[in-house]
Amino acid sequence: MRRVTLSLLFLVVGVEIGILVDHFFLWRRPAPAALEVAAAAPEAPAPAAPIAPDCEASASFDGNIYPSLLLSLGSAYPDYTRCLTVVVSHVPEGKLCQIRIASDLFQEPFLYTENAPAAKFDLNPDLPWNYDALRRVAQLKPELFVVSVSLGGRTVAQNTLTCMVHPVNEVVSRVFDASTGDWQDTSVCYAAFVNEDNPWINTFLQEVLARGEVPRFAGYEFGSQSVVQQVQAIWNALAARGLRYVDLATMSGGVPGVTTQYVRFLGESMRDQGANCVDGSVLLASVFRRIGLRPVLLFKPGHCFVAVYDAAQGGQLIALETTMLSAAPFASALTFGGQELETTLSNLNSTGYSSVDVALARQEGVMPIGE
Repeated sequence: MRRVTLSLLFLVVGVEIGILVDHFFLWRRPAPAALEVAAAAPEAPAPAAPIAPDCEASASFDGNIYPSLLLSLGSAYPDYTRCLTVVVSHVPEGKLCQIRIASDLFQEPFLYTENAPAAKFDLNPDLPWNYDALRRVAQLKPELFVVSVSLGGRTVAQNTLTCMVHPVNEVVSRVFDASTGDWQDTSVCYAAFVNEDNPWINTFLQEVLARGEVPRFAGYEFGSQSVVQQVQAIWNALAARGLRYVDLATMSGGVPGVTTQYVRFLGESMRDQGANCVDGSVLLASVFRRIGLRPVLLFKPGHCFVAVYDAAQGGQLIALETTMLSAAPFASALTFGGQELETTLSNLNSTGYSSVDVALARQEGVMPIGE
């Protein structure tokens, strides 16, 4: 009996001890909810890495560059020479920043060194164009512009832009202004192909005088009748040289918002012994300016012809239909020119009609491109 009692006593004590031990471990063990919270708690996010500096470049006219536009209007309208835009981003505001643009069409790389005005800013700079290189562009070709950004003397970003450079003979006659929805007339560019300084003109004028139709070239000294006689003598001498009208009006199409016309330089027309309406007009205008007359280029849709004022300060225009060179006598060219003049002057406010007074273009800074 004593053994049974002791066994029961030990059993009771063992149960009590087990209960105490179990409670002890339950107290030390995390509650299930706490475990779930701990498992769901996210880790502290790592600090975001700084965004690296960047640069991008773009060019006007969908990446097309027209040397004739830069050469003819560069001094009169500098906005046309600033045809590249660079956007710099993610740079420390206020830190000294250098932007470099390099191209084979520049005299030297363009450099801009200033404190960054903001973390992101753009630049539309005056560029150091090599105008001799622009004059030598004879056919459509790609050109690479390399843009780099430096901070503290270390290059931190670099990008490239490939543009299509058009031949210098491709003249821009109109450009579309997206901000206004209107076309801008840039036919004044044609005045840059009028080159009264071309040395060939001296030789040609000697030929004209040798023909005996005029004793000398006197500009406006002897009135309007003398002007007509001088113009006729020049017309007849060109016809005698065999210079003929050639229906060649090559257009480099496919560029939205730009209208162009291929124009020969004076020397090219004489070497080719052919000229279209624009070629012939700029050639005659070159000679007329050399002898002291005031020529005007006139444009109507798809056509160009030339006229001269009958007085130095303006007055009546004497127009010639240049496509009739070597195909009709001077009197016919004068008659048809007068008809073209009447139509054109009455529509000068319409799209495609314009006039370019070469003397006024020179005053605005449009100088001969030269060959």
